[in-house]
Amino acid sequence: MSGLRKRQRGVAVLMAVLLVAVATILAVNVMWEATLNIRRTESALAADQALLYLQGGEAWAKDILARDLKDSQEYDHLGEEWATALEPLPIEGGTIAGRLEDLQGRFNLNNIVDPASHEQFKRLLRVLDLDPQLADPVRDWLDSDREAFFPAGAEDDTYTALTPPYLAANTAITTTSELMALKGFDRETFVALAPYVTALPRGTDINVNTASNVVLASLSDTISLSVADSLIEERAGLNFPDIDSTFEGLVEAETLSRIDGVTQYFLLTVTVTLGTNQLTMRSVLRRDESGSTRAIFRSMGVE
Repeated sequence: MSGLRKRQRGVAVLMAVLLVAVATILAVNVMWEATLNIRRTESALAADQALLYLQGGEAWAKDILARDLKDSQEYDHLGEEWATALEPLPIEGGTIAGRLEDLQGRFNLNNIVDPASHEQFKRLLRVLDLDPQLADPVRDWLDSDREAFFPAGAEDDTYTALTPPYLAANTAITTTSELMALKGFDRETFVALAPYVTALPRGTDINVNTASNVVLASLSDTISLSVADSLIEERAGLNFPDIDSTFEGLVEAETLSRIDGVTQYFLLTVTVTLGTNQLTMRSVLRRDESGSTRAIFRSMGVE
């Protein structure tokens, strides 16, 4: 009987240990789930709060652009208020930072359907030591026909042979990252090209007051990078006093008609940091002649 009672006490102790272990596991699991739920709630609230700050940043940019047009209707240049980045400012629980960029200081990919712009894009590729034939698949991606542009174009038969297969868009490009879906483009090529191109409605002019030396050199075979650097020194962070007289003789007459000193399209990048949460919004803003500015494209997170 004594041995039986000892065994029973041993079983009871073992059961008690098991019950404590199970209770501990359940308690830890409940606490973990509660912690996750709190974290999810905090992240959701932070995201909502950050979105409101981002919208405030967009309103700030619109106000600056409206004021800029009122002050200077005849030019836009890098010495103006809109071109000054907003350094991180403190907000409740974090910071907000933003900057505006002139998208018409870049080459508009959607203009490539125009033969003169097609040739300009080839020059831009050569300036960057990239294959100028990459311009052909971009033109095929934009045009409405199904015939590959000679000599290096690409239409449906090229893309349907890939895994996974897809079709040529045959319409305007919406974001520059779309280039990586085209024949001949890889990430390295895109990274080299991205700072100098944009995707805007067709027919936009290039603002030579804000264009980089690479974009200026793409305007003509007679403008080398060194000449482009001289032009940038001439404008001295401001505007060319007379664009026609400056570029006449450097570019063809058709190209001269497609450059200007004013801008309608800007890129706003706003980043809000709240604790460990960070949210970035990129907005393409269009400013009309009245000064009214609206967002025509927005993206969140990575570009």
